[in-house]
Amino acid sequence: MSQKLRVATSQFDIETSISKNLEAMKEHIVLASEKEAHIVHFPECCLSGYGGFDFVEILPETEAQIKKGISEIQQLAKQLQLWTIFGTHYFEGNQEKPYNCLFVINQNGEIETRYDKRLLSEYDLDWYSAGNIPGTFEIKGIKCGLLICHEWRYPELYRQCYHLGVQLLFQSWYDGNYTEDDYKTEGKNLGEVITGFVRGNAANNYLWISASNTSKKEQGFPAFVCRPDGSVNGKLTRNKSGLLLTEIDAHSGFMDLSKHLRDKVSRMKY
Repeated sequence: MSQKLRVATSQFDIETSISKNLEAMKEHIVLASEKEAHIVHFPECCLSGYGGFDFVEILPETEAQIKKGISEIQQLAKQLQLWTIFGTHYFEGNQEKPYNCLFVINQNGEIETRYDKRLLSEYDLDWYSAGNIPGTFEIKGIKCGLLICHEWRYPELYRQCYHLGVQLLFQSWYDGNYTEDDYKTEGKNLGEVITGFVRGNAANNYLWISASNTSKKEQGFPAFVCRPDGSVNGKLTRNKSGLLLTEIDAHSGFMDLSKHLRDKVSRMKY
């Protein structure tokens, strides 16, 4: 039986204000529901904002706002029966630094899973704690995985997704907020490298990949969806808020030139 899933991939201008971020997210959740999506996918730290860019310290009242925002997203997801993936930071216990994480809310408004970014950039280490568990879940019979931003640099994580049976990977970025000069000198090239690397890993591991990113000027690259043959199925307009709708058929056949050697190579020792 064909397994089809309608995915809404979001990008919007992430603000310093949690309440403004929440309102933008709600608008896209409602829009995704109107477009009859099964799941909507948001960028990294889209609720909380990103440490050092959108805030310079984490305040107690901020954490109360984040928890309230998570609860409101759960309620809306339940009301619309829409799966929702979104990024925020989140404290667990008495840890000094929060996790940079993705929450997955199911159609009943329940927290299906939470993925904590495992491989942090040097910059991230000043703000966040690292997770250590892969993130997977299942929707409509399709095995899904989760990665966050800087983790694009490690092909081992995409190969791990393959071994876990992942068919669709949701990866969220905060790759924006460049000045015009910084975008020209480094952001544009980095955005091209990221999209090329993601496309290569989609093809190498036969993955659909939904890539969500902040649209905050200057944006490194627009949100896009990649097919298991490495081709771009669709993308949004750079620096402009939007929602990309993709119908994913988990059983569609795409060119897969590494299929006959993938398992053999993945067991090689170096």
